[in-house]
Amino acid sequence: MKINLLEPRVLCLLLISTLTVMSNATIAPALPGLAHEFSGAPSADLLVKMLLPIPALFVVIFAPLLGWTADKFGRRNQIIIATLVFAIAGAAGAQLQGLEAIIISRAILGICVAGLMTAITALITDYFSGQQRSQFMGLQQAFSNIGGILFIVSAGYLASINARLPFYIYAVAILLAPLIFLSIRDKKLTSQQMNHEHADTNTSWQRPLFGCSLLLFSHLIIFYILPTQIPFFMADIGITDPSKSGLAIAMGTLTAAITSVFFGKLVAKIQSYGVALIGFIAMSVGMFVFSQATSFSLVILGCGLMGVCMGLVMPNFMVKGMELVPSNKRGLASGVLTSSIFIGQFASPFVTSALISRLGYSDFYLVAGVFTFVLALISVTTQRNQ
Repeated sequence: MKINLLEPRVLCLLLISTLTVMSNATIAPALPGLAHEFSGAPSADLLVKMLLPIPALFVVIFAPLLGWTADKFGRRNQIIIATLVFAIAGAAGAQLQGLEAIIISRAILGICVAGLMTAITALITDYFSGQQRSQFMGLQQAFSNIGGILFIVSAGYLASINARLPFYIYAVAILLAPLIFLSIRDKKLTSQQMNHEHADTNTSWQRPLFGCSLLLFSHLIIFYILPTQIPFFMADIGITDPSKSGLAIAMGTLTAAITSVFFGKLVAKIQSYGVALIGFIAMSVGMFVFSQATSFSLVILGCGLMGVCMGLVMPNFMVKGMELVPSNKRGLASGVLTSSIFIGQFASPFVTSALISRLGYSDFYLVAGVFTFVLALISVTTQRNQ
């Protein structure tokens, strides 16, 4: 059965999913302007750079806890509270006077993202099963990527007017509050299901969940070179136009959005291990393309292949990680998966920068290509046995 995109709860969950990509990247175009505005403040250069990763750090810290609260107190209440605070904390950066205060608001924003991601993933698993769940996870990934493109483009335009204006983009979350109130409901278990959940001591779901989390973490370590390393790599090979690095990153996001739409159909035809194999092989080939790249066209090709991996691997391991988890543990499980994603994002620039400084770009991409190919083999081996 196909998912009806116009069904209120479906549309609401997909629109809320776009908020989760706003936490980091939305203010990126504003950073140079903020650095100029606060140039006289102590440690301004460091504090301005910290504005981007701070939300991810707090997602990592709070996602498991807020996954537990989603199980304990309900998904709907958590989504409502997190959405309202998200809008306030995000937009506050436009008015706050000190960098320290803006950093605190960004930390609160990260906590809200953790609350949203864990509750949404748990609710999707509650609402949908089987083919529909795979289809929805693919659509969720597509909406997140399209939302990311729209927010970044809007932020770039607003930042050209005033560095504080991109913060107001977060306020659009408040527009979703009425739709959440009207369409989102927690799915109640029957008494038989509740008795089964309380009596169930089976922990066989923990190992697959850990495996999926580890693979997601490894995937993000490599994928996050797209926004953090590709612009520097392009400059290294003589492509110095900033607009071209923006186009290259956008290509990765675009192909991720397009590919994820077909995720559900691919799972039905070649199963989840086949999807993981295609995704990781695409990224591996992309790494080998980068290792030989001397032109903009090859960089675009490599970024597109990375996007194919993102569009398939992210929903694949989110679905696999959640499918064996009992319903009263789904919030906690989504918290673990969410933390693994953001730990990968946070650690990626440190790991990849250290390797690039030691190996150089070409050899680094060759190593990354081999590593990603190994991830493909591990994915097939582990998922075929589940």
